[in-house]
Amino acid sequence: MKRIIVLALAACMVLGAAFSASAAEFKASGFLYAGYDYLNVDNNGKTNDFSQRFRSQIDIVASESLSGTVFFEIDQTWGHANGNIGNNSGGALGADGVNIETKRAYMTFLVPSTSVQVRAGIQGLALPGAVAGSPVINHDVAAIVASTSFGKVDATAFFARPYDADASSTTADLFGAIVSANLDVVTVSPYIMVSNNGHDSGALNGNEAQWYGVAVEATPVENLTLAFDGIYGAVESQDDGFFLAGKAAYATDFAVPAFLAWYGSGNDSDGEGIMPTLEGLDFVPCTLVGFGAAATSSDALFGSAIGKWGVSLQASEMSFIEKVSHTVRATYIRGTNDDDLAANITNWSDDDSAVEFDFVTTYAAYDNLDIIVDLAYAVTDLDDAAPSTDDVFKAAIGAQYNF
Repeated sequence: MKRIIVLALAACMVLGAAFSASAAEFKASGFLYAGYDYLNVDNNGKTNDFSQRFRSQIDIVASESLSGTVFFEIDQTWGHANGNIGNNSGGALGADGVNIETKRAYMTFLVPSTSVQVRAGIQGLALPGAVAGSPVINHDVAAIVASTSFGKVDATAFFARPYDADASSTTADLFGAIVSANLDVVTVSPYIMVSNNGHDSGALNGNEAQWYGVAVEATPVENLTLAFDGIYGAVESQDDGFFLAGKAAYATDFAVPAFLAWYGSGNDSDGEGIMPTLEGLDFVPCTLVGFGAAATSSDALFGSAIGKWGVSLQASEMSFIEKVSHTVRATYIRGTNDDDLAANITNWSDDDSAVEFDFVTTYAAYDNLDIIVDLAYAVTDLDDAAPSTDDVFKAAIGAQYNF
């Protein structure tokens, strides 16, 4: 009997040691948003929807040197069934949609005895963007990213595979490197990225491309922030393109006023000259250019900032009442493409223009609950791109619980 007890205790000790060795800490973060969205494009194509979005990121942390992350999203438009399968499904009576999106799933670890961190899996990948985000890529993609630091210099190298349909002709691969040097009042981040595309991959019509850029952020005096982005992009056998952007912002006790300007080269009469991009909607000067909505509602109506130029007067963090803050923007936008190449409301010629006014209010009802009102109105002159459009009005209101 004693021998059995001793063996049982030994087994418990072994199992306990095994569980202890494999113990990991679970951390969850994310948000749940629900709201109403109205969009009127000159009485055509009205959007009048209620929608919701749930995002949850779960980090499984074994140690400071090893962790895993999964990131899920569920989108639903109320009343939409969509066959109850896929994105935005399950919003009709009965619900039960098969609609969980895997946004990210990756592991992060330190190479033993080094300061090199490796992240492998489906993850967020973005090139530097000091002014208003990157106009080239800021997206989820399957990738391997290695990074390390040398004093005040951070270095990153990456490989990503955005497309692959099981044949070499359908594969697209990205290779890139980023260096970020913190020079006290100035941070300079040069980078390069090359896209090796199979002719049937669907990426940039199967043509190889390359980008060279630099992002600069400076604080020459207290409360003043200056930012600059310069990017050169080229697609095989086509004219090169470029993108320039700058911003000056000054923080005060009342608000953070700012001036932003950008210029993206457009296509000439031969259909060449615009800077290539893999996604392009994460450079956000205003609500309707890029993913500019303050909540999960309609945006990017005018497409990306590529092939356009603009200037914007802005003020953020304005507050007259406790727990209530505002952002206001007035933005002039004009196309840079040849007159004959304007195709739709997202692709403008140099004769197409708009003036957009944005007003966003956030009320922090609780520490983790925000009530968001997002308004935008644009007066348009789109004779080439969308001649039937005279004005655009957007209004959204929703609640967002952050955890």
